Amino acid sequence: MSQPHPKSVPVAEADRVPFRSKLAYGAAGPVDILSVWVLVSVAYNVFNMELKMSPTQVAIILMALRLWDGVADPVMGWISDNTRTRWGRRRPYILIGSICAAITYPLIWWFPRGMTDVQTMSWVIGFGILFYTCFTVWAMPFQSMLMEMTPDYNERTRVASVRGIFQTLSGLFVGFCWKLSLLPIFEVAGEASPSNGMRYISLFIAAVILILGPLPAFFVRERYYESDLIKKQKAVSLRSGLKETLSCKPFLILCGFTILFLLGTSIYDSYGRYVGVYYVLGGDWERGALYTALGTLIYTVFSLIMIPVFRGWSEHIGKNKCLFIAMGIVLLSGMTTWLTNTPELPPLMLLNTALIGMGYAGLWLMIPSMQVDVVDYDELKTGERREGSFASIFSWVLKLSFCIGFLVSGPLLEFSGFDAELGGAQPEDVLRNMRIGYVAIPVVALTVAIVLLKFFPINPAEAGRIRKELEARRGKV
Repeated sequence: MSQPHPKSVPVAEADRVPFRSKLAYGAAGPVDILSVWVLVSVAYNVFNMELKMSPTQVAIILMALRLWDGVADPVMGWISDNTRTRWGRRRPYILIGSICAAITYPLIWWFPRGMTDVQTMSWVIGFGILFYTCFTVWAMPFQSMLMEMTPDYNERTRVASVRGIFQTLSGLFVGFCWKLSLLPIFEVAGEASPSNGMRYISLFIAAVILILGPLPAFFVRERYYESDLIKKQKAVSLRSGLKETLSCKPFLILCGFTILFLLGTSIYDSYGRYVGVYYVLGGDWERGALYTALGTLIYTVFSLIMIPVFRGWSEHIGKNKCLFIAMGIVLLSGMTTWLTNTPELPPLMLLNTALIGMGYAGLWLMIPSMQVDVVDYDELKTGERREGSFASIFSWVLKLSFCIGFLVSGPLLEFSGFDAELGGAQPEDVLRNMRIGYVAIPVVALTVAIVLLKFFPINPAEAGRIRKELEARRGKV
């Protein structure tokens, strides 16, 4: 069945999310980005380049934390789905989780100096698990909230776009973290020390979590929780909830797409830093940090430009086609890295950053909004709403994807022959092997993801049909 081109229509007043709620929800988005991506962004710089851990050891740290986070997510999603309080299902956890996460985050970075690699790994993993447990208490209810704010197909994308703007801006800070950690005020014994810089940067991040994290608890309405639908819905076991969620075909397709997309891009991100620093820049840390900061700035600008563009396109051609376009842009970036990552002209690296910013804007705008449509699809089939279960399993999928990426990229880097002790003096065959892995694996993964997206069944017409049938069965919310 061909997909019609829907016209952009005004959102019904009853379906409109107040601007105050959009702003409060969106402003909390940086908590998600800073909590996850700062550690991922600087881990190899701190633990490998400075502390001389092996890439595999760094990969183990990141994988362990992602795995724990992924295990905790479904449990917290189930808990929040089955919570009934006078303040709602999600809001109490958002408040408590943000406070606890702010307290525990700096502990990851304040490891004692002079410890062995194993001791440092144990410290980071131990306190990382403590933090991510607290973070999950906040994150699962927060992500579930997006699925409860409005039943309108396009209004969901508009809410997601506000969050996307705030998260993109916070990503600018993530990209500058490496450069900030190298500031002279953080030097130890006259030498740059990213690990020392991250100690103090972590205190700033904790303050952001404490200030922005609780906002949805105070200013966002849990629309579905207030309806008879949830009040009459019986609690289900964790096992049954997960089984039903994983039997939803559109959700499995979206998860498969996301796994392939993130597998490709996580290798691109973690591996790309080494290609940039050691191949393009000859092992120059300082220039690497500078290019990372410049790249982040360019990424942010192009992403901010494209967020409203993709939002407008989605109201005319549908979310599916927008996701195709966004993925095509990211794939183009991956295919051109062999030419643009060259020591003869390092600034060409920034071209790929611009393309990634454009593509990611569409990907991270469409995927959450399409996930909400899946919840409606599932409700039509099962008669239950399980926002928390869907949010938690999808979050687990995100973590799994990154874990696979980290697990592959670390050993792959060692397999290429890379030796951190050699700095910029890596042999030519090593540099060639690094470039091949950097380009080939992401391109293959992204291509398969695009093919899989063809099978996602919920287009604008289907979403409209689902909503009409739901409202005929259980009334409007």
